[in-house]
Amino acid sequence: MIRRSRCSLCPAMGDEEEQTALTAALIKLVLLAAVVTAPIFLFGEGFEPKYLWRVAASNGACVLLCLGLLALLKRGRTALAAGTLVYGLLALVGTLAWSNGEPVHVNVINFTLVAVLASVIAARRDLLAVGAISAALMVGIAWKQPAGQLTGEALEEARFESIVQFLPTFCVVIGVLWIGRRARGPATDSSIS
Repeated sequence: MIRRSRCSLCPAMGDEEEQTALTAALIKLVLLAAVVTAPIFLFGEGFEPKYLWRVAASNGACVLLCLGLLALLKRGRTALAAGTLVYGLLALVGTLAWSNGEPVHVNVINFTLVAVLASVIAARRDLLAVGAISAALMVGIAWKQPAGQLTGEALEEARFESIVQFLPTFCVVIGVLWIGRRARGPATDSSIS
């Protein structure tokens, strides 16, 4: 019996085969993005030595992660590969966002991308964990950022204003992804274990 596929990337496959094909496609997409964006980032940063190491380390780590995950997939460890991709990218995004000195707003889209990825290939509980970890990291980044010459109450107010600009919307995005994932039912839920 041929099962009708819910995944447009993997027609006429069973649920497990669909999940593996989808995970493989997403890992390859992330791998391609890491390779293609490295020279773009370097060009955008003016080929400064301090950014060369940062780009080489972050994009190189992403490439190595993806190659390792493709090897895991070949051994039939789809759930482990999917979860590792999500949490690996979350660690990478979190580390880069924490250390780049840019306003937190610049990084919200990266955290959102990891949450969307989690909603597609990871377990539902992982989506909530990614959302909570991302929110905590973004609040921490917003809180540690200098707010110009402000001090005392004005500084706290500026920090709270920054947090209020992104956190509610990010939480709504996580809620929408959670509801969408829940509507698909437990049959599509994978886990790291």
